[in-house]
Amino acid sequence: MKNKQNFSVVNFSREEVPIVTEDIKTRHQWVPVGINGHDDYFELLTEGYNTSTTNAACVDGVADLIYGKGVITDDDTFQDTLARLVPAEDLKKVSFDLKLYGNAAFQIMWNKEHTKVVKMFHVPVQTLRAEKIHMGTRVENYFYCADWSDQRKQKDKVKIPVFGTTNESREILYIKDYEPNRYYYSLPDWISSLQYSFTEAELSNLHLNNIENGFLPVAMVNFNNGVPAPEERQTIESLLEQKFTGTANAGRFMVSFNDDAINKPTIDTLPIENLHEKYQYVAEYAQDRILVAHRIVSPLLFGIRTAANGFSSQSEEMKTAYSIFQTMTIQPFQQLLLRGIYEVLQEGGHGTHDLYFDQLTPLVILSDTADDTDQSIEEVQEDVNESMQGDETTEENFIKEDNNEENIRRFSDFGFTKAYDDMTDMD
Repeated sequence: MKNKQNFSVVNFSREEVPIVTEDIKTRHQWVPVGINGHDDYFELLTEGYNTSTTNAACVDGVADLIYGKGVITDDDTFQDTLARLVPAEDLKKVSFDLKLYGNAAFQIMWNKEHTKVVKMFHVPVQTLRAEKIHMGTRVENYFYCADWSDQRKQKDKVKIPVFGTTNESREILYIKDYEPNRYYYSLPDWISSLQYSFTEAELSNLHLNNIENGFLPVAMVNFNNGVPAPEERQTIESLLEQKFTGTANAGRFMVSFNDDAINKPTIDTLPIENLHEKYQYVAEYAQDRILVAHRIVSPLLFGIRTAANGFSSQSEEMKTAYSIFQTMTIQPFQQLLLRGIYEVLQEGGHGTHDLYFDQLTPLVILSDTADDTDQSIEEVQEDVNESMQGDETTEENFIKEDNNEENIRRFSDFGFTKAYDDMTDMD
């Protein structure tokens, strides 16, 4: 009678494509938002930022470009008031939240008479949860909690009304973009690359643990003392998986205690050819997908050098990439923020003013343009800011008399063309 052979394959867990869900059926007054069925949405986005080098570089770089040098106005008499109302550091944090989380929030402070807004503070958007909508058509309150994962701290949550809905001294201006089939929260533009961010993190973890524990090849473990019962086999497989699989366990060794050498377990090495090339391919592919999700036209804009750039020179690439990126990616973020600030100024007793971001332009573009036009770098930067005012947030879009065809032609090569779109009515 032939000995019965039994062979098992230990499967790795497979992460599903992240699907963000708003749990409106919860028993709570607020709406949790999660990916793994829990209120973990903001936590996972933070992890994807903290553990992926490429993702962190993209988020930081785009957030810096969104903020630029801050919000300014053509009204010189209102500039100092604007700086006090919207502190630079708070606006920079809000710009970062909007890029990282796809959501951002200001805490609006009113005077005692509730006739004028006196300050706009940054609120970490991950600390806010929207109140369920019952009879109305819009969110009326947000709940603040320092740590939503702590059940005890949830008891100390604070309800804060939405801006423009009450006469309270403190309100929340929640900034988000439109999302289909989603009402309470929006998604960051890079959400589709969240898995690739975790892939980069796992690759880093794998290499680090291989270095620390010594390099060992992939192996098959054979136990030669009989075939155990199914339950016992499952227990053994689970223990092996727990101790020797995953990037954190890379390079670990096994200790076996046996009654004799005949029944000792055998370990057969399973050679994998060109393993380093496979890791390199995965790393490069993950980086490329992250850049695509962030709509990074050229990685050089953020200090990331890749194998192929697609332009004849770095200088040419920087100019072309910046123009496309500024128009297609940065300006939509800026307009979203400007509309929110404009609404607060208009409703908060400060009237209507022309608002726009002072752009952060790469020095190579300013320098080359200055050489071509016989201007100073400061003059070129001023012209760049003026050319961007075609999208400024005002009660009515208007065309300045000094924005002539020559200025439009000069900056069209860099993507600084006017955009005379009608402004959404704020009233």
